[in-house]
Amino acid sequence: EVLALPSTVHGARRLPPGEGRLELRGVTVRRGGAAVLNDLTLTVPGGTSLAVVGRSGSGKSLLAAVAGRLTEPDEGVAVLDGVPLDELRRDELRRAIGYAFERPALLGETIAGLIAYGSEPEPGEREITAAARAACADPFVRLLPDGYRTPPRQAPLSGGEAQRLGLARAFAHRGRLLILDDATSSLDAVTELRVGEALVDGIGARTRILIAHRAATAARADQVAWLDGGRVRALGPHRELWRLPAYRAVFGEEAE
Repeated sequence: EVLALPSTVHGARRLPPGEGRLELRGVTVRRGGAAVLNDLTLTVPGGTSLAVVGRSGSGKSLLAAVAGRLTEPDEGVAVLDGVPLDELRRDELRRAIGYAFERPALLGETIAGLIAYGSEPEPGEREITAAARAACADPFVRLLPDGYRTPPRQAPLSGGEAQRLGLARAFAHRGRLLILDDATSSLDAVTELRVGEALVDGIGARTRILIAHRAATAARADQVAWLDGGRVRALGPHRELWRLPAYRAVFGEEAE
């Protein structure tokens, strides 16, 4: 599930008032001649959280890329609050959608600048600190030689700490839609639980899409979209889908 390069062609429209309702309408994405996403239709109501689960190769990260217009569908369209993403101005798209990835790029002159990077308007010190606390990054940042003023290149970070900074940057983004592509995979169970609680509270964005590999992550979402063969095999609360043996098998040993 490899993300394509960001599109360089943008429209001229702005978003009307809205709460971040996302629609994928008949989305098909082909790689090597085969459809990885196949005529996929899905609606995420504004202000809700959706966990996307499925086996490797089911199209989870590609769905995340289409939802944020990091790649274009071969067919179909992604729509945010009634406006197709390809009709939005570039700056409007950047303000509307925030991302966190499994391996975040640590851009910025300082840790504070890293967390604020890409947000418009730029968050202040209070917002940066609040985002770091929600991502469980504040304690280790304060232990750095210059705290939030420490350059990232001078901060020896573990994989989990880097992920927490990527999450803090996503939480600081005040857009309509927040997309997390396996962005908690390097966190320990206690930290993942605390970050999950912040996600349930909706910090940083109204609507949340979580690419989930852990049952605990899926359980905290309002709805779960179970991908299989590039389509939505089932959509519903985790507690209901958990009754299905094939769904439990997606999570491997966690279902034992």
